[in-house]
Formats: sequence, structure tokens, C-alpha cells
Amino acid sequence: MSFVIARQPVFDKDGNVYGYEVYLRKSDNLEEYPKDVPYNKATFIMAELVAELGIQKVSEGKSIFINVALDTVLNRSLDLLPAKKVIFDLIKPQVEVGQTLYSTILKRIDELKEKGATFAINEDLYSGKYVDLFQRSYIVEFSVNRLDENRASAVKRNKKLLLVSRIENEEQYQKVKNFGDLFEGYHLGKPQVVKEFELAPFLKTTLMRMIAALNTVQSVREFANIIASDVGMSAKLLRFVNSAYFTKRKEIKDIVQACSYLGMDNLKKFTLLVAANDYVAAENPTLWKKSLIRAMVSEEIAKRKAPSLINEAYLAGLFSLIDQILGVDKVEFLREVNIDEEIIGAFTGENPELANILQYATRIEEALSEGGETFEETVKEVSQELGMSEMELKRIAVDAEVRAEELLRI
Repeated sequence: MSFVIARQPVFDKDGNVYGYEVYLRKSDNLEEYPKDVPYNKATFIMAELVAELGIQKVSEGKSIFINVALDTVLNRSLDLLPAKKVIFDLIKPQVEVGQTLYSTILKRIDELKEKGATFAINEDLYSGKYVDLFQRSYIVEFSVNRLDENRASAVKRNKKLLLVSRIENEEQYQKVKNFGDLFEGYHLGKPQVVKEFELAPFLKTTLMRMIAALNTVQSVREFANIIASDVGMSAKLLRFVNSAYFTKRKEIKDIVQACSYLGMDNLKKFTLLVAANDYVAAENPTLWKKSLIRAMVSEEIAKRKAPSLINEAYLAGLFSLIDQILGVDKVEFLREVNIDEEIIGAFTGENPELANILQYATRIEEALSEGGETFEETVKEVSQELGMSEMELKRIAVDAEVRAEELLRI
């Protein structure tokens, strides 16, 4: 799957380029956002790639506008960008933001401003609810169809620059040019491709960093602190711990409580799962679902036949199709991201016990995909080989499919 970083010029009153809005788009349609990529992750991808390419190549040294959902401001990937050349255009949050979190976001904005960053707010945040954002912003953006003279006057009274976007024709431009300060739209300048890139290599790098981070965390509280700093991750953790994946008596509402409930092994599993879910699922959701099913079936078989290999069995299943999903050599990739050799042994043959568990799980998953008589016959064969009841094995397979569907939605 390929995407592009595109840029669109923003002009001042004199027709000079003030800066460029930079965004992610599908390679075959510069007007369409790639919906398979979660929005908060698009910001991360943008920050990484802009930092890699350099501001000179991306915007010829001029300032860049990057849309950032309010809850994504906390993402530390924004620190990769040259603050004095960045205008963070804040848009509505992707998850609910309470007062405590809102206060944390305001502190983060102040921190970025101290480093030299500039902030703009989108029209969706232009309300009394977000007056603190308005005060911290230098630019207010309105699309041409939602702007009137009263709003323009209010922005000017507060000594803010007014950015008018989505100008599609000369009539619209003439309507707003006298009270706007900055202007953007297809009529004035169309998007240009800065760089086209394949998602798979980027996913590989992201997973490598995530796994490296997992290997350095030493306590549940340290995990809780990391997760709490990412609103999207926090929301997903609470959905995960309260999902059908776990059985509990009451709902868990606190991040520290959730982390304590899961424990270190499950926390590592969750963090890796979310990282892969957000990125790998975008590349090939069908194969990723198959991987999830294999992981959970492998885990259940290990619980009954090899308890010391439960975690290894899960990860072997999870990575069983990574070569097809990312177009990489499986063993080489797993070694690059520092996966334990015991797990890699399931694919090299050096860990026959784990390899057998994965083989059984793969047979079950593939038969489940086909359904009907194939599934019934495979369950019968595998149950006899493993010494498990057909009913139990069938339940494991069906439950794994249900849980995989649920995890894909987290």
C-alpha cells in the first residue's frame, strides 16, 4: 500500500507563499485521505517523514502547517519537527477529552510554544469551550463557506491572523480577500507530491522501535505512565481490558488499575498488539485477522499442552504471516526486531514443540476460514492428535475468531 506526502501552498495578501500545508494522501488520489490509516497515526507518520526529509525539501524552508487532533498533541513524535518552522493546526479530538486531560494538553501546547512552535485552531474549535486554545493560537482557520464578516471581525479584534481555506473559485476568493490574511484552496494552488512511500517499510521501522521500547520497561507503573501520555493508547487499553477478551466482575476505568489487572506479560502483549493493529492491519487486514486467530488458538493449545510456552505460542501465531503482510523475510525481520530466538525457532525448526503448536493452530485457522465440512474434519483430526475434545477445540477456534474481530475494532 503506497501513500504520498503532499503539500499545498498557503498565500498571504500579496500573493506570496506564506507556508505549505503538509498532509498524507492516497498515491492515486491527492484529494483523498487514506482512511485505512488511523488519524492519530497519520500525524506520527507525518512527523517521522518530515523529520527524515528535512524542512528544506518539504517546504523549501518555509513554515509548514500540519493538522493535529487535539488529543494527539501529547504525542512525543511532534518533538522530531523543527519547532520554529511548524504551525500546528489543531482540529477536534478523536477521543473524548476531559478536563484533566485538557489541562495536560494546554501545558503541552505551552511547552511546544516555548520551543518556537506556532498554533492555529480550526473552525471546529472556535467556541467558548476552547477559549484557552484560542488564546494560545496565532492563526484561526475557517473554510470559505463557514466564514462571515462577524466571525472575521471577532478574529481580528483579538489580533489573530485569519486563514481562509477551501477556496475553489475566483468568486469565493473575491468575497474573502479583503478581510482574510492567509488563503488556501485549489483555485489558488493545487497539492503537489513531496514524496511517495510504501507503508510496509515504515511499519517495519515502527514495530522495531515499539519492541525495543517494550524490552526496556521494568514495571507496571512505568507502563502506566507511558500509556497515560497517549490518549489514543489509553482509550484502547480501557476498551481492551473491558472487552470480551477478559472476564471480570466490574468495569475498569483507571489506567493504573487496568495495567495492574493485566500484569506485565499481558501489557507487553497489548502494546505490541495495538502497535501492529494500527499499522499492519492497514496494510492487509485479512491476513492480520488470520494472524490474530492463530495467536489465540496457539495460546490456548499451549495452555493445555505446554504451559511454559504460552507467551511464545501467542507471539509465534501473531508473527506467522508477517512475511506476507510486510513483504519481508520472516526470520530476518524477527531477528532485526529482537524477537526471542525461542519464538523464531518455531519458524526455523529449532523449537519443534513450539513449531508443532503453531502448525496445529494454523490448520485450525485455515479450516475455520473455509468452514463447513473442512472445519469439522480438521477439528476432528487435530483433536485426536492433541488428545483434546472436539467440542473444546471448536469452541477455542470460534472464540478466537470473535475475539480477533473485536481486537481489530479496538
